[in-house]
Amino acid sequence: MFFVLSGFLITYLLLKEYQKTKTIKIKDFYIRRILRIWPLYYLYIGLVALLALTSISWSSTWLYYLTFFANIPFVLGSALPAMDHLWSISVEEQFYLFWPLLFLFSLKGNFIKIISVIILILAVFRIYIWFTAPFSTVALFSVVNRFDCMLLGSLGAYLFFNQSKIIFFIDHKITQTLAWLIIFSMIINVFWFLNSIIEIFVTGFATLVIIIGQINIKNRIVNLENSAISYLGKLSFGIYVYHPLIILLFSTYLKFDPATIPISEFWYMVFVYIAIIGLTIFIAHISYFHFELRFLKLKKKFSIVKSTNSKSDTK
Repeated sequence: MFFVLSGFLITYLLLKEYQKTKTIKIKDFYIRRILRIWPLYYLYIGLVALLALTSISWSSTWLYYLTFFANIPFVLGSALPAMDHLWSISVEEQFYLFWPLLFLFSLKGNFIKIISVIILILAVFRIYIWFTAPFSTVALFSVVNRFDCMLLGSLGAYLFFNQSKIIFFIDHKITQTLAWLIIFSMIINVFWFLNSIIEIFVTGFATLVIIIGQINIKNRIVNLENSAISYLGKLSFGIYVYHPLIILLFSTYLKFDPATIPISEFWYMVFVYIAIIGLTIFIAHISYFHFELRFLKLKKKFSIVKSTNSKSDTK
């Protein structure tokens, strides 16, 4: 869901920029990505190192994180404590290394056909490798690499931007309802569709349908446009980055001990869940308004199109 949404938002902004200027300032694109991702990313890595949750040595594993290749130790099972989740940021940054150039190339040709063919090739390869060599290193890399999910979001952005007839089908109430049922069934852990590899594609399409529904408004089933979700949206990057560290600290230093904790284990777990969620949001709030926002404001100097209606950019 994250990758589809990311691909959609970035591509839609590129389309608006191209419409306005008839080109893409690739240098400015990379500067915007750096200002959005790098400050918090490297702050977090420094924080983990400072807390000495893992041995601080300039091994190749550390270099993977410092160079946005965290997906490699994640796949190889050698991820460092509290940093295994950074694989998805690395995949996203790797995608954006080539996306502006592929975007421009596709626009000059047949965007829909080019992107669809690439998605199909990546999807077929992933399915093939998992049925022929399941759980091999190549198979694991194929499932961690979500370029096809980001391309799906990009394709959706292009179709929406050009008001393709396909959008009317995607925005139909029946399609919207089906997409929400799929997501809800996943939340309560009852959704199962052949196998987890196929579920990646199903989830990707369901996510794209929901994105379109939220934008078009007319036929959306669930309204996600409210102040609470908008607030959490601003903090989402920080919530994502910080929460594994907070979980690790709780599990390390606040283990349940019936001899010293005068409540049942059940109520202790309730306390832990509430405390971790609350503390994660609190730290993400501090991080966003007192650290990230300083860099987000600098993005305006390199932005042709505003990425949000709010005073500060979040994407």
